[in-house]
Amino acid sequence: MSTRGLLPYQARWIQDDAGLAVIEKSRRIGLSWSEAYEDVMHTSQGLGDVYYQSYNKDMTRGFISDCAEWARVLQVGAEAVGETILDDGSDDGIQAFRMRLASGKHITAMTSAPRGFRSAGRPGDKAVIDEAAFVDDLDEVLKAAMAFRVWGGTVRIMSTHNGEASPFAALVRDMREGVRPGSLHTVTLRQALSEGLYRRICEVSGQRWSADAEAQWEADLRAEYGTSAAEELDCIPAAGSGAWLSWEIIRAAEDAAAGFPDLYKDGATWLGIDVARRVNLWVAVVLEQVGDVLWTRELVVHQNIPFTDQYDEVGRLDRTYRPTRIAVDQGGMGEAVVEELQRRYGSRVEGVLLNGPRRLDVATALRERLEDRRLRLPAEQAVRNDLHAVRAEKGPGDTTRLRADAKDTDGHADRFWAYALACGAAAGPQSGPPEHEVVVASDLAAGLDEFSPRGAGIFAGYV
Repeated sequence: MSTRGLLPYQARWIQDDAGLAVIEKSRRIGLSWSEAYEDVMHTSQGLGDVYYQSYNKDMTRGFISDCAEWARVLQVGAEAVGETILDDGSDDGIQAFRMRLASGKHITAMTSAPRGFRSAGRPGDKAVIDEAAFVDDLDEVLKAAMAFRVWGGTVRIMSTHNGEASPFAALVRDMREGVRPGSLHTVTLRQALSEGLYRRICEVSGQRWSADAEAQWEADLRAEYGTSAAEELDCIPAAGSGAWLSWEIIRAAEDAAAGFPDLYKDGATWLGIDVARRVNLWVAVVLEQVGDVLWTRELVVHQNIPFTDQYDEVGRLDRTYRPTRIAVDQGGMGEAVVEELQRRYGSRVEGVLLNGPRRLDVATALRERLEDRRLRLPAEQAVRNDLHAVRAEKGPGDTTRLRADAKDTDGHADRFWAYALACGAAAGPQSGPPEHEVVVASDLAAGLDEFSPRGAGIFAGYV
C-alpha cells in the first residue's frame, strides 16, 4: 500500500498487518485520519468490510467524513454515504453511519456497543476501536471484536490513556509483557514532532515552520493540557484514584532474579506473614539484605492451609533463612498464631496489629522501599495486582484509611501485606503519631469472614 504523504508513525501503523494491533498515542497526531485512509484502501480493493466504533456519535460521524474525503481524493468511488440502523436483535437497533464503496464493501461507524459487532467478522473484515480507553464496557467490546480473528479478520485498537486502571491500560501492559500476542505501537507527542507533525501542520495551515515556532507550539499545547499533559501527550496513564503504589514504581522494582531461593546469599533476612485460614491467602515473603537493597528470596502462597501446616512452613523458612525478625499479622485469628510462633521462636516474632497506627507504618515502609528502588520483586502478575490493589482514602478527621480493592486479586491484597510486614520488620519498630490512625473496614470484614459467613456483610455498607 502506498504511504506517500503520511508521516512515518502513520505509515508504520497502517502497514502493520498483525491480527491484533494496538497503539497508545498522544492526542492531535492524526492517527484516526490515517486509519480512515487505510480503511478506504482496504474496502475499495474488496478485501473486506470495516466496522468502526468509538465512544460518541460525533467521533463516528467525523470518521465517516474522513473516509468520504479519502474516497474522493483517491477516486475509488464511494457510492453512498449516510445514516442507517443496524439490526442487533433489539427493538431499536444501533444507529450508525455507513459508506458503500464501488467494490461492494462497506465502512460502518457506530458508537461503542459489544452487540455492534454481532454477525460481523467474515474473512478480511476489520474491527476498529478508536479512543478505546473511553468507550463503555471496553472488556465486552474487545471480547466481541476478537471474534473477527476466528475467520482471519483483524482488530485495530487506538487510544490515548484514561487512567492506569482502565481496561485499555491493562491491554497495553499485557501486550508489552507478552501476555497477549499482537503488535503494540507507542507514539508520544515528542516522537510525532520528531517525525514531522508540526511541519505538516504548517504545510496545511500555510504557516512558516521554524524550530522556535515548533517549540512554542508544543509549550502552548502542554500548558493547555496542564497536569493532564503526561497522560494526554506522553502516553503515561494517570495513577488510579488513591492508589497507594503506582504501576510505575511496582514495575520498576521487578527483577528476573527475584523470588529464587537458590540465590540466597546467607545475608540478613526478614520474614513477613499475612495469616489466613480459609477464605483469603496465607502468604509469607522472605527478604534478604544485599547492600542497601532487599531482595525477594522466597514468596510462599497457600489457600485453605491448616494451622499445623502453617507452623511447619514457618519452621522450614526459619531453618533455611534464620530471619532476624518474623513479622506476623496479629489481627483476628492471628492472635493465636503469634502466641504459638513466639513460643517456638521467641522474641524474633513480632505480632503486628493491622488496624492501628502500625498498619500505616508498614505500608509506608513498603512504599518508601519501592520509591527508593531498594526492593526487588518477582515479575508476576499476581504480585503486581496485590501491590496495586491497596487504596488510601481520607478517613474521619485527619485519619488515613487504607482499603483493598480486591476485584483484580486472587485474595485480599494478601501479598501486599506480607511484603509490608517484611519491610516494616526490616525498618525496625516504629509507631506513628495518633492522627495517623488507620481504619481498614474491608479488611476487618474479611477477617470476620474467616470465622463466619455473616462477617463480610457486617461491614458491607461501610466499605
